[in-house]
Amino acid sequence: MGMGIQVLYLAIKIPQFLTVTIISNIVSHLVSLLFSSPGLFKSPPDSDDTSSSTANYILILDGASPSLLPIPVHVITTAIKNKVLVVPYDDYVGRYGGPDKPVCTVCIECIDGCDLIREIVNCKHVFHRECLDKWVDVVQVNCPLCRFMLLLPKKLLSAAGSGVPETAMSDVAPVM
Repeated sequence: MGMGIQVLYLAIKIPQFLTVTIISNIVSHLVSLLFSSPGLFKSPPDSDDTSSSTANYILILDGASPSLLPIPVHVITTAIKNKVLVVPYDDYVGRYGGPDKPVCTVCIECIDGCDLIREIVNCKHVFHRECLDKWVDVVQVNCPLCRFMLLLPKKLLSAAGSGVPETAMSDVAPVM
């Protein structure tokens, strides 16, 4: 027998789901490198405040862009307050129907017919105007009950793109 070099191979069988997970993670990292290197992902601008700068932005994915867009919190909260209509509860019930005495789940009090409510078009839940405004002031941009966004991303992005959210909208919707 000749003296040759012995090569020892060690084969480990890896489950298919683990292989797919590893490959998808590698592809994900490569894609993120591709999008971040040419500047397709815009990071939030540096703030003068040295505290947590990530707390001052909300990342929005609108479907038209391949990356998340950072929108300043104050722009989003102002856009929600300016664009989500305020109507008397009686007018809302006249258009959409509803219970006679619903409960505002933010303050746990009944909503009377003359109370002003914010008309959330995405989910049709109702809350006192003041209660929903306080909810938004603590950077909650979703419905307190079902977690749908209070304002669609396209409307949020249009408000952010203009620099200053529209303030010409009326506080009370016209009666139809």
